Amino acid sequence: MCSAYVADNARTGPGEPSAPHLLSESACATLRSRLVRVEIMPGERLSEPELRSSLGVGTSPVREAIRRLEFEKLIVIYPRSGTFATDIALKDSRSVMELRLQLEGLAAELACGRGSKAEKEQLMAIAERQFETDDLQLCIDLDAAFHHGVYRMTRNDYLTTTAEIHFNLALRQWYFCSKVVETPDWTGVDHRPLAAAIAGGDPESAGRHIREHVLHDSQQIVDILTNYGL
Repeated sequence: MCSAYVADNARTGPGEPSAPHLLSESACATLRSRLVRVEIMPGERLSEPELRSSLGVGTSPVREAIRRLEFEKLIVIYPRSGTFATDIALKDSRSVMELRLQLEGLAAELACGRGSKAEKEQLMAIAERQFETDDLQLCIDLDAAFHHGVYRMTRNDYLTTTAEIHFNLALRQWYFCSKVVETPDWTGVDHRPLAAAIAGGDPESAGRHIREHVLHDSQQIVDILTNYGL
């Protein structure tokens, strides 16, 4: 793997990603989005020829994307059976929640001291727009934008990568519930106190608010999936 990386950089120049790398990144991002947004249903079998056609890339980018998304728990590979979108399961929801409580709390605390004024203002604007909407799909999209904004503000690439992987797993559960399961008791999200805490540089309050949010949303998911029989 190391020698391949050196060879790519030798062809494209220092700091410039190679064409194959860009293709793999694009294929992975597109496939990840389809999985998270439940455009590919949980448990659905993935066909390499169909993926090559729909993604517009060759075999290597598709296989690289599959390997990465298997690591991110969005895809599962069964030897001699095939490649499938990971199922939605109640036990996974609880496990993701336990980890996110720690990751999200740390991210919010770091964002208080490391985020710029412009980033904090943008976070406040997202929170305000999210509070005002009664459109569940838009609320989910804005929630994703809010969390990704917090991760960027940590200035910690390792935390950002780990937090995004596990946020995507939780986000996928929300998309599944919003599209497949009736959610009459859904309640809106109010990130305004959290955004205000981050903007005001109050890590204790920010950490408390985001952990309460993760617990609340995770419990909603558990309740919905339980009622759905998962």
